[in-house]
Amino acid sequence: MIKKVFDKTASDLLPYRTKKLILVPFASILLSGCDEIAQRIDKITGEQDKQVRALIARTKAQMIFVEGGSFMMGDGGGPDDLPWTIATDNKPAHKVTLTSYSMGAYEVSYGDFDLYTAVHNQPKVMWNEWDRKEIWRGPKYPAGVSWYGAKNYCLWLAKLTNLPFDLPTEAQWEFAARNRGENLFFATDNGEINEGRNYELNTDYAEPSGTYPPSPLGFYDLSGNMIEWVNDWWAEDYYQYSPEHNPKGPNTGDKKVMRGGMFLESPRGSNVFTRQELDELNVAYRASGFRCALNQSQPL
Repeated sequence: MIKKVFDKTASDLLPYRTKKLILVPFASILLSGCDEIAQRIDKITGEQDKQVRALIARTKAQMIFVEGGSFMMGDGGGPDDLPWTIATDNKPAHKVTLTSYSMGAYEVSYGDFDLYTAVHNQPKVMWNEWDRKEIWRGPKYPAGVSWYGAKNYCLWLAKLTNLPFDLPTEAQWEFAARNRGENLFFATDNGEINEGRNYELNTDYAEPSGTYPPSPLGFYDLSGNMIEWVNDWWAEDYYQYSPEHNPKGPNTGDKKVMRGGMFLESPRGSNVFTRQELDELNVAYRASGFRCALNQSQPL
């Protein structure tokens, strides 16, 4: 549950504890319905078709190519040879080698996710009538969705484009956040947190993705803003037996990994090493966002 997700960084989350988290059911399209998705795509017409084509073009333009390579994934210690974090599930640091891939520069917005739900005759992700009018629910703001919502959105892009879009693996996410494996603590433009310049001030909602400067590779908000879903199942001891080449997490599990911290935490919680986990996979939470990856070894 949500409380368990943040147990490992409790000392960093005093501002977070004062917030009330809101969970809502989200009627996600089941992964087994991919054939049905393909059939529905054929029925998109008129203005909606134009919007979908624009979304595809925009998504492709925003993909950042990440050249593959090797790095020591996980918390291997900072400049003083001390662990960056107090967590145990992000240790030991272990060698990972990734094939080249691309990943979205921005967190997926409500505007784009609302188009996805409209195409599939699904209700918008919504909490209550009051929240409908909140600024953070605007089309330019990052969408808070369930893991299934995030997963199926990326698979929808794959069906539309015939390209291997998916949620990024945890290793892909960390490699990109660390500028292809640098030993830094935050995925900002300078590896540090400067509130109000490259990181949001303490707020009750996320900012539109791209508000603050990008990382050296060109990614926005990999530290802070929305905590992000990745593809992997979570296991406490996974780093002890993770394979070196293109790890994809445990084969099964009951919790999925979330990375990058969020606006409800203190800044220190938005680092590149801490792993959060959640078992409410079909529930949308307004601080859980995502971006998609493209699993091909050449840039678009």
